[in-house]
Amino acid sequence: MNAEQRKKIEQLYMQMYDMLTAYARSSLSEEALAEEAVQETFRIACQKPEDLCNSLNPKGWLVNTLKFTIQNTKRSRESARQLLSEYLAEQSRQILYTDDKVSLDVLYENVADLEAFKLLKEMAIDGKSHLEMAQSRGISVAACKKRVQRAKELLQKKLYTDVTK
Repeated sequence: MNAEQRKKIEQLYMQMYDMLTAYARSSLSEEALAEEAVQETFRIACQKPEDLCNSLNPKGWLVNTLKFTIQNTKRSRESARQLLSEYLAEQSRQILYTDDKVSLDVLYENVADLEAFKLLKEMAIDGKSHLEMAQSRGISVAACKKRVQRAKELLQKKLYTDVTK
């Protein structure tokens, strides 16, 4: 990014931040998620300065980028919720088909204490943002996003393994 592009993005940030945050807040349930979506939008703008600066409508470019970012955020959270739901439903089915009286703690012990499960639960059920989860763990947001990705993969693998048993 050259100095001219940097200046243009800074100007757009100053002009558009409040409006973009309000828009994101209306679509996302949490203030932190809205701020994260706007930050992600400007991160993308910094990665694609030519696209933004050469656009006939840079403000519209930012709004569209924010829309896609919000959609991706919602999709990611929904897939995590769905994954947790499927896994817990499968575990519950195993309880119904088991004659033994096993406590839930024992049944879920193979996953409930896993950091991956906790991370997905915080995101999908508690509604925490990547920033909030990263801060509570003392890691960067990028590292937190990667952990969420790995957690989804791990839980999907465990779900597939349990279903095929």
